[in-house]
Formats: sequence, C-alpha cells, structure tokens
Amino acid sequence: METRTDRTEIDEAALGAYLRHHVAGSEAAEKMARSLQERELDPDVQSFLTRFVESLEDERAIVLTAIEQLGEAPGLIERGVGMATGVATKVKDVVPGGAPSDLEGLEALAVGVWGKRLLWGTLKTLATVHDDFRAIPLDDLGEQAENQERELIRLRQRAIAASVMRQPDRD
Repeated sequence: METRTDRTEIDEAALGAYLRHHVAGSEAAEKMARSLQERELDPDVQSFLTRFVESLEDERAIVLTAIEQLGEAPGLIERGVGMATGVATKVKDVVPGGAPSDLEGLEALAVGVWGKRLLWGTLKTLATVHDDFRAIPLDDLGEQAENQERELIRLRQRAIAASVMRQPDRD
C-alpha cells in the first residue's frame, strides 16, 4: 500500500507563487509568439507558432486549475497574472533595440519551453505526494515540451542566416 504524504507538508503558498510565475511566463511567451507571427513570412515558422500558441493556452488552463486546487481565489490569480504580464510588457518597453529579431524571439521561446519542461518535472515530483496533480498528463506535457524545444531550435538555426549573417550581393 502506498503511503501518501499529507498535503500540509507542501508549502501551498510557495507552490502557488511558483505556478503563477509560470503562468506569467506563458503569457509572455504567447505575446512573443504572436509578435513573431505578425511579421513572419516563413510558412514553417507560422505553422509552428500557431500550434505553439494553442498549446500555451491549453497548458495555462491546466496550471490555473492547479492553482485553484491549491485554494487560491480566482481574483488573486488574475491579479497576479495581470501584474506579471504588466511587468513583462514594461521590460519589453525598456529593452534597447525595439522588437527582438526572429533569432532572438525563437531563442527566447526555446528558453521558456525549457522552463516549462522543468515545471512539468516539478509537478510530476509533487504528484507523488499531492493527489490533485496525479490527473494531469505530465508525461505527455513533458514530451510535448521536448518536441517544441527541438522544433524551436531547428527554426532558430534557420533564422541565424537571416538575422546575423551577411548575404552576398546578388548584382
């Protein structure tokens, strides 16, 4: 028989804050992906970003549900996400050079996906002691994040030439 650790052994406030940070990261990633979509002509990148944004929305819903299961009030969640999104917007406003290049944007998304992989791993560990996380398809989400990371790295490699390499004159 499996022994379950009592929920009170998890610092639910700290876990809620951790999850809210990931929701804020997801919001920032969605904004970055949509910004890239607005200017991207490559159909492979467009296709990936469309699927990526859809998955972010689905994943964010999973994390928000987990936060609610910890007993966080929805208003508090929305305020926390709103503040974090506002901070992300302010950071973008003060970054020199304006909007990131495709290379920088794809690289930022890849770093974010790495963080998302860590999130799913954390929740998988916590699922061993917290029943609410056992229903989340964490293995599938981890595999999806790995695939996204691979695809982002592939697309980033292609963006290097367009972003930082001089093209020979075609005269």
